[in-house]
Amino acid sequence: METKAFGPAPESRIFGAVVGIVVDNNDPEGLYRVKVKFPWVKESTSKYSDAPDKEDFISTWARVATFMAGNQRGAFWLPEVDDEVLVVFEHGDVRRPFVIGSLWSPVDKAIHDNKSQGGKNHLRTIMSRSGHVIQFVDEPSKEKLIIQTKVDPNQAMSRDPSRGGHHIILDESDGALKIHISDGKQKNYVTIDSTNNCITVESKEGDIVIKAPNGTVQVRCKTLDIESSQSSKIVAKSSMNIKAQSTMGIESGSGMTIKGATVKIN
Repeated sequence: METKAFGPAPESRIFGAVVGIVVDNNDPEGLYRVKVKFPWVKESTSKYSDAPDKEDFISTWARVATFMAGNQRGAFWLPEVDDEVLVVFEHGDVRRPFVIGSLWSPVDKAIHDNKSQGGKNHLRTIMSRSGHVIQFVDEPSKEKLIIQTKVDPNQAMSRDPSRGGHHIILDESDGALKIHISDGKQKNYVTIDSTNNCITVESKEGDIVIKAPNGTVQVRCKTLDIESSQSSKIVAKSSMNIKAQSTMGIESGSGMTIKGATVKIN
């Protein structure tokens, strides 16, 4: 389909907001701008008045309004090609367009259907093209903040961690007061449970590795309980000291071997 620039003489002005479709977001100057077509433009000659135009009228590069912008800072939310957007013009001059927002429609549907919420408006969600989600749940007794990767759009309302990939959940539902971090398989996770004053780190099928190549790893607690279902090994490439300020017991259910160049028992 043919295209032509949408830019009549300055005296031709539009002071209201209009709907457009993004056709290009690859700004050659990298200035966060898009080009928009206006499908509603009709032929304006007396012979073809109000007839559909065979050409798409395309805007000049339009700046995109965002909720924060400044030198090397701000919120970067660039519309995708084919997104429906709301456009206004600087002082009505159609040669100076601005995109001030994006629109959903029966074709480009919202992330979730708010009919099922019965007007309660409990969910506020940001979802990217790949399904990465930031979701605020304001339902009484179920309040939480969820950050999750690759969520199936059809399951955006489920709030079930199995709906997508890795996730972080800040959970305050029913006084739970938990922070939960898990991988997409839900087999490796960290849970901070403020209600029960407990922090859990678990790898259900793999390893947990703590490293400090140039530092010290310190574990300080009231009671230390270490148990392995199979073997245990402690290796020090230099010296090792094990000390109990009170009693100490060493026991083996089978044989015990003590080796050293010099062994002193006092």
